[in-house]
Amino acid sequence: MKINIVPYDPAWKTKYKTESEKIISACRNNILYIEHAGSTSVEGLAAKPIIDIYIGTKSVEEAEAMIEPMIALGYTYRSDYNEKLPFRRYFVKPDEYHVHVTPSYHPFRCSDLRFRDYISINKEARDKYEKRKLELSKIDWPDKFGYTDAKDEICNEIKKESLEFFGRKFEETESAATYLMHKYASAEAMKKASFSLLRKGTLTAIRSDIFPGFSLNRVLGISYIDNDFLDTVEEFYKGKPGKFALQIPPDILTDEKIQLLKSRGYTYSNSWVTFYRDSSPVISRGTDLQIKEINKNQAAEFAYMLSEVFAFPHEFDDIAASSIGENAFVSYMAFDGSKPAGSAGVYIIDDSAYLSFANVLPEYRRRGIQGELLRLRIDAARSRGVKWIFVDTGEDSEENPNPSYWNMLRHGFRLLYHRPNYIKEQ
Repeated sequence: MKINIVPYDPAWKTKYKTESEKIISACRNNILYIEHAGSTSVEGLAAKPIIDIYIGTKSVEEAEAMIEPMIALGYTYRSDYNEKLPFRRYFVKPDEYHVHVTPSYHPFRCSDLRFRDYISINKEARDKYEKRKLELSKIDWPDKFGYTDAKDEICNEIKKESLEFFGRKFEETESAATYLMHKYASAEAMKKASFSLLRKGTLTAIRSDIFPGFSLNRVLGISYIDNDFLDTVEEFYKGKPGKFALQIPPDILTDEKIQLLKSRGYTYSNSWVTFYRDSSPVISRGTDLQIKEINKNQAAEFAYMLSEVFAFPHEFDDIAASSIGENAFVSYMAFDGSKPAGSAGVYIIDDSAYLSFANVLPEYRRRGIQGELLRLRIDAARSRGVKWIFVDTGEDSEENPNPSYWNMLRHGFRLLYHRPNYIKEQ
């Protein structure tokens, strides 16, 4: 059999939109996020004229719950794939739609979407992929799996490139944003919080001698690890009571580097989860509270509430308030009448953005504030020319559930990687 590859058709977007609305209507309670994937989702790319739809759920069980309503929509449930891909539930309308349902965090989904995002902005990668597909489409294959398997080499190569691209962009954006969070603080504010800031290339390190935890004592934007690097870091934290952390991208954390860290007294603590998405609009369920963009007039309230929610010492307030109203930072606050209830900000770094400082007072949680703050910040970033938005949060587990983790996935963020934190006690 030969694979039918046709030129890009703008109507594919409309077909996806129409079909996705039907699926949402039938399966709304099981869907965290739904999106157009595969080659038909990439403008200008030749493709098989079949629309791939990717649906993220919270669990395999919720994917399983979609079987009956999807069959009712005219889909065939391909249970014969379950043994090979037990995390996925696969539905087809032959020669029309293929629907892949997996947990939102699963690498199968995240790597395919990252591949799509990368070739949508990298013409060289897109053209290379298209050329290979067209070459393979001329071969008479025994079955469709021959064509799919033959694409694996180039797909894996581009997926590796895409992870390197978005990973590097995340690390550099977060590091630059962290620097901007603190660079506007006055000398008096820095002294009050016993705070120091180091910026060297893409690296940013922050230090507070009155706070023992590593959320205010950490190193970001790490691109390599060797003895010279560790000497520089340890000189910066020399004399600091408590701990500090290296937030290390997993691709540079080889066995050799882990041994080096151990030999110098560093131990693994935990991991934070890194996410990214494009700046396309999101839909939030809204909130009954008023949310508005704030400026320096509300900076003190913003900082006070931030310290309360994150248990930072209030000596840090003047530093947290210092970037409010600066061009690089757009910040919002939710109000119950005149009382602040939550806040968040977004730092704009060229064509990228980093979400930060999101917090909601305990008594106002579960009222849609976080979702609406996400929507507003994404809109603000897009209006300023941002293409990619980055954020991180703690891991989610049964022992330590993290609602923010699921909030990211619910709003279309793609999981990049779990980034280890290696700490050193002084």
